[in-house]
Amino acid sequence: MIKYLLMTLLFLIPITSVSQSVKTYIPERAFQYLPIVYSEAERLMPDMPYPYYFGSLIEHESCISLKHSRCWSPTSRLKTSREEGAGLIQITRAYNSNGTLRFDTLSELRRSHIQELRDLSWGNVYQRPDLQIRAGILLTKRNHKALHMVKDPWERLAMTDSAYNGGLGHVNKDRRLCGLKANCDPQKWFSNVELHSVKSRKPLYAGRSAYTINRQHVHDTLYIRMPKYQKHYKENLM
Repeated sequence: MIKYLLMTLLFLIPITSVSQSVKTYIPERAFQYLPIVYSEAERLMPDMPYPYYFGSLIEHESCISLKHSRCWSPTSRLKTSREEGAGLIQITRAYNSNGTLRFDTLSELRRSHIQELRDLSWGNVYQRPDLQIRAGILLTKRNHKALHMVKDPWERLAMTDSAYNGGLGHVNKDRRLCGLKANCDPQKWFSNVELHSVKSRKPLYAGRSAYTINRQHVHDTLYIRMPKYQKHYKENLM
């Protein structure tokens, strides 16, 4: 219980430091792309119980703030010497310290979904928001399918979101770690798997660890941002 209270307080810190409008305001540029998001979600993941999730995911990935020029922009870019995150969904490639490629999510997805992503490359990724959106949905679909053993749809979505941010392999390891702990259910993310992780707790970016970043990603995307996209989806498509 103490760990859960600490986790809750940790999640509340960034929320109180920004305008509450993050819970209600949808950035203007989002309306340009949301029809594509919803139609692609329906086509590629017709069994997805939360199709409006993708709006909140894109907002979390691309928006430093709701008014930032990169918010909901296909040219949004996070670039360091070790990593590049591209576009609306921050599709990523990363490098080892010696300059060799560590992983390339874009190329991996293109190989796995050649019919859908044939025209997507690092040469044109910033000019193809439609394919950025498609790639993000396909990556989510892959992780969501791999977590089929998690029966509760909400818990499964939380784990899927954690996998989007930190990798499916880490979610599987965290679930196994949870299963070894007393009173921890690997079928449940909230108050269970979320409290146990193999991820580093060493400060990484702005004093936040890989563990903190990942857990905040789930909380922010599902609880803070998604309700407004759910409202928009129901008002426009249902």
